[in-house]
Amino acid sequence: MMENLLRNKVDIVTYSSKMEVITYSSKLVKPSIPTPTIHRFRNISFTDELAPTINVPLILYYNPPANGVDDQLGNIADHLQVSLSKTLSEFYPLAGRFIRKLSLIDCNDQGIHYVHGKANFKLSQILEPQKGFESNIVNNFLPCEIGKADEVDDPILSIKVTTFECGGLAIGMCFAHRLSDMGTMCNFINNWAARSNGEYESGKHSPIFDSALYFPQRGLPELDLRVPRSSVDVKNAVRRFLFKGEAIRDMREKVGFDGNGSRRPSKVQLVVALLWKAFVRMDEANNGQSKASFLIQPVGLRDKTVPQLPTNSFGNFWGLATSKLGPGEGDKIYFEDFFKILRDSVKKTAKDCAKILTHGEEGYEVVINPYLESNKNIADTEVNFYLFTCWCKFSFYQADFGYGRPIWATTGSLPVQNLVIMLDDCKGDGVEAWVHLDEKSMKELEQDSDIKAFAL
Repeated sequence: MMENLLRNKVDIVTYSSKMEVITYSSKLVKPSIPTPTIHRFRNISFTDELAPTINVPLILYYNPPANGVDDQLGNIADHLQVSLSKTLSEFYPLAGRFIRKLSLIDCNDQGIHYVHGKANFKLSQILEPQKGFESNIVNNFLPCEIGKADEVDDPILSIKVTTFECGGLAIGMCFAHRLSDMGTMCNFINNWAARSNGEYESGKHSPIFDSALYFPQRGLPELDLRVPRSSVDVKNAVRRFLFKGEAIRDMREKVGFDGNGSRRPSKVQLVVALLWKAFVRMDEANNGQSKASFLIQPVGLRDKTVPQLPTNSFGNFWGLATSKLGPGEGDKIYFEDFFKILRDSVKKTAKDCAKILTHGEEGYEVVINPYLESNKNIADTEVNFYLFTCWCKFSFYQADFGYGRPIWATTGSLPVQNLVIMLDDCKGDGVEAWVHLDEKSMKELEQDSDIKAFAL
């Protein structure tokens, strides 16, 4: 098996003089059972229409299997491919192609992009920042460019399986956002993992294709993040800031939480508040007064509508919570004030979501209007626009493909500025914030007193 892979070597990615990721093979994996003709074409919903043109990157890292590392690349990659093909028979739209001009998925079983790779270094070399970790390294474990999405030749799902010298494993996935939010991604991962480890139960993680029923297509504009198809010439800085559980507790004390009856502040909103305050403070220092600031946070809809939607509903089920500050408004307020603005915004959005399915056009506007407002502010040069998205509490840390649960999960380095992606840390009580800024702003952020006090 290894000899065949070596003969098919197609690419070598180098990010230091000693460390390489070698791609041995690339293929299209199709559903194990052909998709019935009756399911050939599937309309997207208006919540799918609103999603940005981007591949959402997620990478799961695993310790070496207990049974050793001999011929590991071939054995593991082949095993995962077989279970993947079976999973695609249920998640068949992921093996199709998006037809943009018709706003539908052609479920033609063309297949997902599946790559085998091998790193000539150990997994431990990228796990800790003090060992030389660089955020752009992780993109070498992804199967495709993050911006290559939504064209007729672009796979809706791409996967790369990379093994390390030590026998460790990275499974990198790129899901086209046009068809998937993190809830959909995790349901797919759970299904695939269960098939791989022999614990699959029929129907447990099966998708329900009901998004177009709840949110019929309306011809709406996408959230325009202006992601380029290639990141080659993109110059931005990405850094992972780690806020450990102890730092989260200190921030809770700073906003006045004493644990005596009051609701515990969300660790995510605390981190968002700290970073937003730092961004505003940087703007003030550079310009004498901060610009208007507009911040959005995706909010999941499945558990907030009345009635609630099934957790395994397939597609995009998220709205936007918006928070705003006028010019100079953030210059004289404190950390706890930023936190309250964010908390109230998310609380209001969650409350409004309850009427989405029961109030007709008024309910739909709860979802649609924040997108339209966001696109307006993205294009306004007099407004600083920030996107914070939270992947905490999702189930990908439970994904056991037969080799144990992941020891780490990361996003990729996206060719976007003013973006923050937040994940649980390995212990679950802290937050990893993957911050995307221009290079000058990143250097300033690293020197911010609050960031230095709370983040690693």
